[in-house]
Order: sequence, then structure tokens, then C-alpha cells
Amino acid sequence: MASRKPSFIRRYLPVIAAVLLLLALGAAQFLSWPYVIYGPGSAEPVHPRVETGRKLEEKGAFLFTTVSTYSKPNAFSLAYAWMNPRMDIHTQEEATGGTTNLAAYRNLLAWMRDSSEATALLAAYGAMDRTVPVEQKGVIVVHFLPESKADESGLQEGDIITSVDGKTTLKAEDLVAALTSHQPGDKVELAGTRGGKPFKVTVPLISMPQTKKTGVGFQNNSVIKVTPPDPVKFDFNDVGGPSAGLMMTLEIVAQLTSEDLTRGYRIAGTGTIDADGNVGQIGGIQYKLMAADKEKADYFLVPYDKANGLSNWKDAEKTVKDLKLSPKLVPVSTLKEALEFVRKLQPKAGAAQDQP
Repeated sequence: MASRKPSFIRRYLPVIAAVLLLLALGAAQFLSWPYVIYGPGSAEPVHPRVETGRKLEEKGAFLFTTVSTYSKPNAFSLAYAWMNPRMDIHTQEEATGGTTNLAAYRNLLAWMRDSSEATALLAAYGAMDRTVPVEQKGVIVVHFLPESKADESGLQEGDIITSVDGKTTLKAEDLVAALTSHQPGDKVELAGTRGGKPFKVTVPLISMPQTKKTGVGFQNNSVIKVTPPDPVKFDFNDVGGPSAGLMMTLEIVAQLTSEDLTRGYRIAGTGTIDADGNVGQIGGIQYKLMAADKEKADYFLVPYDKANGLSNWKDAEKTVKDLKLSPKLVPVSTLKEALEFVRKLQPKAGAAQDQP
């Protein structure tokens, strides 16, 4: 009896399996997923990124810290992050706070960085009892209220509004005044800049839920320009967000007073700064501590914000304990406290002879 020939599938099963495996690997490599991976970023010296026209040789360094983020990862990256205890995975919506899109989120982060530079200048000069001129340059969209219809009409978070129906509105009160003659349901043309480029959108107005006044329906903040008397320049264009504010301010004060505030130590830290020198909390402090530990920081300045629950301080303590990190934690609520801490440090061994 003649033997039957194996079917096509059985004959080429190894080849078919290999092809399917290659296709699966290719899909895993090139298909992206709507997630954002968080991990330790960098801890870099602030000194090379801040110029004031004054030369200062620092024996140590102020280190600003960052969080590493990777959006739309592939399956391999997701798997690696899932297995790595020092990384976390969040949905894109969680990571961006529900902003309209990633571009809007990046524009908002860019403004936060620029605003942080401006307030760092105000805080630094304030600490030296010097004043600097401030100009209002527009109103930025920070977050839409649930009742707003403006986002459906093309307005985005991070948009900087400078006019309403052709009338200049560089201040929040100007924007409010330009809308007082309108009724809910009316439409107005908003113009300004989006990511540095001009934009115009026509949006419907609503009755604001708390004040019952007519408005667009978003939380706003001021866009300001600070012009210091010294030639201060920043180089943080590759960084987003406001969390380097405290460390920028310390570096400005050090350079303009010609005082090596580092005392020979590597002092890392994080925290927002406002014009009055108050230090605010930030996100991802655990990753920033990991970065500082990797760069052998001696100290880490942690926002100590009692009014908002001390979450940064609690997370920092837990991270240092759980991961056995080496930087010594220093709680700071204000720029004044940070300056008092560094000025009380005894010069680090090996750098003492070079201190002024």
C-alpha cells in the first residue's frame, strides 16, 4: 500500500512557525502602545546651564534631577519596565493629566520650564534684596473645566492667549474684561501662540460654574517676562516642567554673590520655586533620588510642603529606606531655608583649603 504524502502544512510547519514568529517579533518591535514608562533620569550640574556674566569656580556642584519618560513604547520596552522594580508604567492619559494630546502636554511643560526660569530670577534677586522688572506677556491655558466647550473647538492646554476678537489681552484681568460684554453661547476669536507659532480659534462661551460670569472655561496662569540687570541665560531647552526651579535659584545666587555655596559637596535636589521663594512639591521624586544616588550626591534637597501633605518628603524617606540610597535628605520649605542649610555646611574634606 502506497504511503500518503505529508500535507503542505505538515511539510512546511517549521518554516511557517518561523515566519509567524518573525511576524510576531516584528509587531512587538514596531507597534507602539498608549502608555508612558517612568524611570530614573539624570542628576546633572546646574552650573554649565546657567550663565550670569560672573565667573565662579565651584568645588562641588548643585545637581538638578530629572525623570526619564518614554511614551508610546513597544512590547519589549513594556515587558522590561514591568519586570524592573525601579520603573513604572502609566497610561498616556494618566501621564499627561488628561490633556488634549501629547503636543499640548509638551507645550504646557515648556511653559512650566520657562515660568520656572522667570520665577527663579525673581526669587534669587529677592533673596539678594534686589528688584527686577516683570512684564505680562499673555494668559496660558492650564486646564479645562468640565463645563467648557473650548477644547472641542480647537483650543488646547499650553496655548498662550494674547487677544480676544483682535483686542490685546496680555493679563488675566484683560481677558476677563474682554468677555464681560458677552453672554453664554456667544462665540469669540482667541489668538496667540501655540508652541511658539501663531494660532487662532473661535470658541463658545459658558457661564462659569462658581462666579456665574461669562468665560471660556479654563484654569489659567500668567505668562511673564523677567528682565534682570545681569546677563543671565538659561540652557534647559531639553528639560520640561518646573521642578528645577529651586536648584536654578541656588546657582543664580551663588554666581551673582561670587560665593561657592556648594562647599565642595554634590548637592542634588528638586522643587518648584515661586517669586517669593516658596518651594513647591513635584512629581516623580523617587526616580530623581535614584538618579542622584547614581551620581553620588551627598545631599538631596526635598520640598517640605506642609500645606499640601508632605507627600514629597514621605515618598523620599520611603525611597531612601527601601532602596538603601546614600544621599542625606534635607527638608526645605523656602529658598531661605535652603540657603541657610548650605551656608552652615562645613567645607568638605579636600576642598576646605580652596574655600573663600
